[in-house]
Amino acid sequence: MNRMLELRARWTLVTGASSGLGQEIARSIAREHGGNVLVVARRRERLEALCEELRSRHGVQADFIVADLSRPEDVERVFTEATREREIHGVILNAGVTYWGEALKLDWKEFQSMLDTNVTSLVRLSTLFARYFVERRVGGGLMFVSSVAGFIPVPYQAAYSGTKAFILSYGQALAQEVRREGVSVTVFAPGGISTELLDKAGLSNRFKAGDMGVMSAEECASHALRAFIHRKELYVPGLINQTLTLAARLLPRGFLAQRTAAMYRP
Repeated sequence: MNRMLELRARWTLVTGASSGLGQEIARSIAREHGGNVLVVARRRERLEALCEELRSRHGVQADFIVADLSRPEDVERVFTEATREREIHGVILNAGVTYWGEALKLDWKEFQSMLDTNVTSLVRLSTLFARYFVERRVGGGLMFVSSVAGFIPVPYQAAYSGTKAFILSYGQALAQEVRREGVSVTVFAPGGISTELLDKAGLSNRFKAGDMGVMSAEECASHALRAFIHRKELYVPGLINQTLTLAARLLPRGFLAQRTAAMYRP
């Protein structure tokens, strides 16, 4: 599959778009590619403001769906509403939550919400949209946002790194299954991103843009879209992050977990 993904004047759905990486991806689709954007997140006022910005500054179509992807009924509704009056050509599944702290102190409901948001909603939406692309033969593309944490066991982010490892494995496997149908699956695995997610996890005071592969959301979005339109099956942005993933393949996982624990210990 060599043909690039064309975003201009076509609809791309982006989840987790009210802030951070998802927001910057939506902006870049409109600004750099002239693409229409359907954004999904929980915060209506932010989605409304983003859509107005994209329409007025870049002359594209932009719409939003308010949804909590930890709720199965919202996940189903996103697909139904997204495909009701428009043809979707690209889907970027970026929504995710994290937790930094001791795994034994992670509230069970909080873990379930993380699992539903990071994993279950991604599998359900990717299944629905991949079938949609196959049935319509539109040559569409999907992108899953994983993480360098999917390659390395991350103590004190044990549940989060586990969900990202699932996305990495599932996405690369799914890519092989659907590529013969003309559908691409890109797994994008950045390192740290300077966003609200880093702030909420309490890690922003340790890792800042430029440190240990941490990127700004704008820079990361640029890498993500480049990988998406070129239909890369796996893309890790930045030399430091690429070096870490290479180390993850070569070094004992126990050693990596031990060294990461020293960095992440609260």
